[in-house]
Amino acid sequence: MILEAGEWLGRGSFRPTNESLGTAFRARVKVSEDAGVAGQNFLVDVELDVDGGGKRAVSVWIVADEFGTYAVTVRGDGFQVQGSAKLASEPHLALLWNESGDTHVSCALFALPDSRGLRGFAKTSHLTWTWELALRPARLAEQPAKRRKGLGNVVSLASRRKRR
Repeated sequence: MILEAGEWLGRGSFRPTNESLGTAFRARVKVSEDAGVAGQNFLVDVELDVDGGGKRAVSVWIVADEFGTYAVTVRGDGFQVQGSAKLASEPHLALLWNESGDTHVSCALFALPDSRGLRGFAKTSHLTWTWELALRPARLAEQPAKRRKGLGNVVSLASRRKRR
């Protein structure tokens, strides 16, 4: 799994798909491996600090199954979904649903150069949500991101070498 054991910090946003503005949040994530089955089973504790919404807690259990996939259960304030995930290669993919079948969640976890990205959708009986989250190991998240001086957010396609 590309989200290694340890502390992670992140920023993200979520929004209903019928709205143009999202709600920002910050995440503190602790990933723990099951000591008996290293690299196979994980517990992920998430604390979300939602702008205008206070703090929320989410717990994720990830357990390898006999078919080469993983069983996933997610519990939070007033909800629970479970399903399957593919974590052997990137992007990691998951499809989850609640017991009554009226809520579905899909998400992908992928590696970025100095962080991890999580994007997904949740569909309830009357609304669809989308979210994204960028996570960095806590030891790196507290350091400012390295930027090349003077380039800002500009990409140049011109050759950097002078021609003679």
